Amino acid sequence: MKRVKNAKSRWQLALVILMPSLAMGLAWYFYFFGTQFVPDGRTNKGELLLPPASFQSMMLEKNNEMFDLQGLEGHWGILVFGDESCSDQACQETLYQTRQAHLALGRDSDRVVRLFISSSSNPELNKPLLSEHPDLIWLGSRKESVLNALGKNPGEKREWPTNGFYIVDPLGNIMMKYQPGQYGGDLLKDLRKLLKASNIG
Repeated sequence: MKRVKNAKSRWQLALVILMPSLAMGLAWYFYFFGTQFVPDGRTNKGELLLPPASFQSMMLEKNNEMFDLQGLEGHWGILVFGDESCSDQACQETLYQTRQAHLALGRDSDRVVRLFISSSSNPELNKPLLSEHPDLIWLGSRKESVLNALGKNPGEKREWPTNGFYIVDPLGNIMMKYQPGQYGGDLLKDLRKLLKASNIG
């Protein structure tokens, strides 16, 4: 009888230890791979990327030096993609929309940085634009690195995601995507929810 009680106690102890680990493992799996479990009635305005894309694998450069995850300094990021000079109206409107969303975060705006990604890391191409967006971090990358990171399949049309914008978390997971021309208020709503729920960044 005593042996049965000891065995039962061991099982109970094992369950107490394993349950938190199991819950964390399931949460991790659903976050990265569980596309089939995402409910249709979700309220996010952007498109959730499952699995997330890798910020690191885009091989970004700033002033001809590598810009990696440490460059985020533990912040959330708004990634905007455009051409080398961002001289067209659509690109400038995208920057405007993301800037307004960033400002509207109020005191939480310090937790978020904005990054512009083009095929050139030379911000001198559009000095007037930079004067309107002094907080913008201008980065360059190769097309192949960006498309591979964002999960473009060989059969898909491989085009630079011009005027699209994304959210990247402080761990380097590019986890939400917005279409060119999408309203900055959608970005703002999602960022507010993410920042409220997040213990990082």
